[in-house]
Amino acid sequence: MPFIIAFPTLLKALDMKKYITYFDFLGYKKFILNNDSEYIRSRVGHILRDIEISLGQGRYQDIQYGVIADISKSKLNCLNISDTIIIWTNDDSHESFIELLKVSFDFNWRVTRYHFPVRGAIVYDEIDIISHFQNIPNGGSYSVNSIFGKGLVNAHLKAEDLDMAGCVIDKSILNKISEFGGVQEILDDYALLHKVPYKNNITNDFEYLLRFVINKTINQEAFENLKKGIEEAFKNDNKGINERVQTIIKNTIDFLGIIKE
Repeated sequence: MPFIIAFPTLLKALDMKKYITYFDFLGYKKFILNNDSEYIRSRVGHILRDIEISLGQGRYQDIQYGVIADISKSKLNCLNISDTIIIWTNDDSHESFIELLKVSFDFNWRVTRYHFPVRGAIVYDEIDIISHFQNIPNGGSYSVNSIFGKGLVNAHLKAEDLDMAGCVIDKSILNKISEFGGVQEILDDYALLHKVPYKNNITNDFEYLLRFVINKTINQEAFENLKKGIEEAFKNDNKGINERVQTIIKNTIDFLGIIKE
């Protein structure tokens, strides 16, 4: 007798390539192990807040107890699992890429500059998800968020190899968006060419990395303030600093420094 999945309508073929951003948090294991549950829950709330602010793109709505980000206009998909955040589009249009680019840029600087460094990659490839939630009568639940596709794997591998905090734009993106116009013109406000450092002392050719600031240049005072913020983000939450982390911090600050006046 064949096995029948409980939600067959959710199974579908990968129909097209999409734009995908993959982030993971640096030092997340130490963050979990070195703090109590109440503190962890509070900090995870900060992360979720920043995801929503980025997705809202400056839109907010009033609620009974204050103000929250308004994500009702977003056309992106976003999934947070433990220390990983995956954002992807529904199609491969120019408009969809620009929204993903803006959200990724916002989230990247927002967390790395202030409280929890991330590394990430943006790719153009296949991705899909089977999502389902079911309450079980006896009090349990069955939750499925099975996300898969070559794009997810490629984004993970590229981000995992970074030897710095930051988000790199894969050549698959450049090849695709060249259909819409000049690559530099499209990316200029959000990304900067840099000889990106990877693990094992491997350095590829120049690639685009998302900026940490919208400004094209910063003065010495701004650089020092941003540098301090990034260093504190690595130290926050009892994550600790070892020689490996010091290298990642140095490479991150080196990238920040290329726009210093």
